[in-house]
Amino acid sequence: MKVALTPVTVSQALIDEVLTPQTGATSPLLQQEVAQRLNQLANDTEGAADPETFTARAQELLDTREWSAFKVLIKRRQSAEDDYEEVDNKFVQSGGSGAEKAQAMVLPLLLVPKMILRRAHQQDAPYLVMFDEFADKLDPETAKSFAKTIANFGFNFIATMPSGGQNKILADGVDNLVYEVIAPPRRNDGKYYANIVQPALIWRKNEGD
Repeated sequence: MKVALTPVTVSQALIDEVLTPQTGATSPLLQQEVAQRLNQLANDTEGAADPETFTARAQELLDTREWSAFKVLIKRRQSAEDDYEEVDNKFVQSGGSGAEKAQAMVLPLLLVPKMILRRAHQQDAPYLVMFDEFADKLDPETAKSFAKTIANFGFNFIATMPSGGQNKILADGVDNLVYEVIAPPRRNDGKYYANIVQPALIWRKNEGD
């Protein structure tokens, strides 16, 4: 798997300059680009007459997130060494193993919290993520690959699933602790009653893993 930034409204040279900063060095291409966009904004007569138009135009020109596209590239098991495909709807809907789909769909979601946690100052910062309706419409093979991929990436995760759905993700090599959440009986007395949480099953890693 590879992650790439591709230019949308700027040059590849500018992206390369920003991605490879040198200590004490300036960023001439970036400075030139910002100056050009500020000049363009200052001379926008339509925006000068309308604050909302000006704000929208400023965001369009100066929001650096719009300057490039974040792409995740993945290589299928049978593909050539340098044959990478972009992870998009077409890729996800195409044929492939459960592991390939797991990498294509889950890893991009984990990259951001992984990068943020690596900058954490506390050594015990929890590598924990939460998924709502996890594996809802996935087949068991793909769901187990999802669970393995998340664990191999260094995360523990909490997942909410319909009752019985946990059977999909009982993957070897992954600890599963399943709890059942039961709503309290309805009482029309205006008081709050907590849900009942009780252990349902435990599926441990295989011995020797």
